[in-house]
Amino acid sequence: MTLLGLLSYVDRSVLAILSPTILSALRLSATQYGYAILVFSLCYMLANPIWGLWMDRAGLWVTTLIAVAVWSLASGSHGLLMGFGGMCLARGVLGFGEGATFPAGLKTVTETLPAEKRSFGLGIAYSGSSLGAALTPLLITPIAMRWGWRSAFGITAVLGLLWIMLWLWLRFSGWYAPGATVAEVKPTETGESRWSRNLFAAAAAYGLGAAPLAFGLYAAPLYLTRVLHLSQTTLGHLLWLPPAGWEAGYLVFGRLADRRRQRGASRPGSIFLLLSVAGFLIILAPLAARSAAPVAATMLLFFLQMFIAGGFVVFPLSDGMSVLPREHSAFLAGFCISAWALATGLLMPLLGHLFDHQRYGLTFWLVACLPPVGTLLWRILASSPRTR
Repeated sequence: MTLLGLLSYVDRSVLAILSPTILSALRLSATQYGYAILVFSLCYMLANPIWGLWMDRAGLWVTTLIAVAVWSLASGSHGLLMGFGGMCLARGVLGFGEGATFPAGLKTVTETLPAEKRSFGLGIAYSGSSLGAALTPLLITPIAMRWGWRSAFGITAVLGLLWIMLWLWLRFSGWYAPGATVAEVKPTETGESRWSRNLFAAAAAYGLGAAPLAFGLYAAPLYLTRVLHLSQTTLGHLLWLPPAGWEAGYLVFGRLADRRRQRGASRPGSIFLLLSVAGFLIILAPLAARSAAPVAATMLLFFLQMFIAGGFVVFPLSDGMSVLPREHSAFLAGFCISAWALATGLLMPLLGHLFDHQRYGLTFWLVACLPPVGTLLWRILASSPRTR
């Protein structure tokens, strides 16, 4: 699952990392780029619960195999882009296929780990995504600089084929035994249905709390080029830093969530509030750009922003796992990711418009205000389960 997340974020990050070069080559604006991300996000939003439901019924192995085959072909097709329409189509199919990534990770965790280790296990499984986002600029930028940006997407298709070969080997070698389908799982006594207030509470905290990840993943390359005037080659040396903060957030907050569970701590409302307040550090980015060390100061803020966002991934899912039925774990992940995809899809065209009008300070205020809204909605929606 770690490798699955890594592959997923390599595939989706290539366009963002090379966006200054690609937008220039295809004569596209940042607003059009934002709409392409919107198409990806909407397809991703719709696909997550669909893949989650399919996994809960048909099993993890075959569902994940089909999903990776679909998104690897879509990722490779980016190398054939000729304009805005092609970019939207390729991003849409990619988004639909990648909707299986996080439901697969959470389902694996709930099927293989005891309750007191699941949050850190979730951090391990999901850390592949942040690791992939961190490694992609180091891997892809030299390839794009030497052989052109189109060749970089061919590499992603090859990586997908290698992952599929590994997945097949794990199954047929006997190392991986498929888990039970939902019909074979004894229902849990949580007192919660699949559609409950706690499901929507988790989705609100995740979707809006982790929305700042969208800036770090999709908008940071454009900001660094347009405001700090960094070259595409320099970006390749720097863009691993924000995802490294995301990676650290998964592991740190995953361990913290497990310890809180072992102590019988209350639900994480206070954690969400602290993370929301800390997220306002990002509004200092315009000051950092005018400091004596603008690049270092800006990258530190981006690192911290994504570290904090990692907490808004781990804690809502950890809390959801504790109060919702285990047999619907993949659906829980899919529904929460769909909320994040919706928030991202609506946010990116707006950020692109603000970028085209050079209103960068307002973008940081907008990004910082989303987690408090998610925290407020969580407090309104969350309810205590009848039994724990």
